[in-house]
Amino acid sequence: MSKQNPEQKEKSKREEHTDDVPMPLTSHLGELRKRLVHTLIVIIAVFVAATLIEMELDQPILSAFRAPLDARNIPLVFLELTEPFFTYLRIGLYAALFLSFPYLLGQIWLFVRPALFSKERNAIWPFILFSYPLFVGGGLFGYFVVIPYGYDFFLGFENKFTLPSLSMASYLSLTIHLLFAFGLIFELPTVSFILTRLGIINAAWLRENRKYSLVVIFIAAAVLTPPDVFTQTLMAGPLIILYEISILVSKMAERKKEEAASETANVKDAKSKS
Repeated sequence: MSKQNPEQKEKSKREEHTDDVPMPLTSHLGELRKRLVHTLIVIIAVFVAATLIEMELDQPILSAFRAPLDARNIPLVFLELTEPFFTYLRIGLYAALFLSFPYLLGQIWLFVRPALFSKERNAIWPFILFSYPLFVGGGLFGYFVVIPYGYDFFLGFENKFTLPSLSMASYLSLTIHLLFAFGLIFELPTVSFILTRLGIINAAWLRENRKYSLVVIFIAAAVLTPPDVFTQTLMAGPLIILYEISILVSKMAERKKEEAASETANVKDAKSKS
């Protein structure tokens, strides 16, 4: 059985690293600038296109957000002269960030991947791959489940003495806030997977701290939603389910981590015997 000298150990450590060629600081900064420029070009192009479509084609995006109001024939009004224009710009910006997010993730991955070890790459790639579909799924859940029931609950206070008069800016801000919040909480399983692969948490820890997590979940629901029990419950319910799914995901990540460690140990044993 031969022992590895320090040079061989350093060589094997580099082999576990990526195939990135060492680059000076200026080259890294140049690469970062290139990724940022490409991302900004895509975001600006989508922003301009989305804003023009919203202004010229009868507000397709705002109309989709306005669907809960159409059933009650409640119009959106603007309280300031410039409110419609800046609302269109905000819609264009939100659409650009949403549609360009996969490209942004790809650019981030291309920039950081050469600097990561295989263990780190295996921990991060699921987030890159699944984060956007999960975010979209959370937004769709908020749009089709939470917003119709939540807004119907609030509009139920309408009577002959109190009539709703909703401004474009405030309605859009509340709707986007809710959709973003639900998209964010649906990232919980991927975050659990990454933290487990990095050795920060495990399934046993998640199970032991379930009661504390329930308190944190209801606090998060109170912060991320309007101050009413109904909407907070609609957010807390999926969060509890996602937490239980995260325990299963963490257990799967532990199994994969153990398999990877076993394969690495077998390779090292084979090298040491040769």
